[in-house]
Amino acid sequence: MGLMLDTVGKLIARYLQHEAIGFEQNFTPSDPEHIHKIIQPGDVLLVEGNNRISGVIKYLTQSTWSHAALYVGPIDGAFEPTGEPHTMIEANVGEGVVTAPLSKYFRYHTRLCRPVGLSYEDRTTVCRYAINRVGFGYD
Repeated sequence: MGLMLDTVGKLIARYLQHEAIGFEQNFTPSDPEHIHKIIQPGDVLLVEGNNRISGVIKYLTQSTWSHAALYVGPIDGAFEPTGEPHTMIEANVGEGVVTAPLSKYFRYHTRLCRPVGLSYEDRTTVCRYAINRVGFGYD
């Protein structure tokens, strides 16, 4: 029974990750150079996604944002084929906790959020915790 439910869950997750039909992006893209200059470890990038599950999340939360990724700075050993370092930690349905390059979200409507009142040590602790969760499942 458990194997069957797991298989059905994976099929549903795969379906929900496909791009939503008719999704229109009506925004001015962010300036990648500017983001690279100002982003700091511990910052959270909010993303307006364009897949089916994003629409569900936005409807249920009554928010523009359907996804969030944590900027942790360059992650040892995680690079794109182009050499761009992975600097983000995110959790995705079907993938779990993964790393990604910042450029993954340059074509999306995003907002950068910086936590207030956290010391450098606090932000470092949060980033280290997130990095140590890479490979865990999505919950």
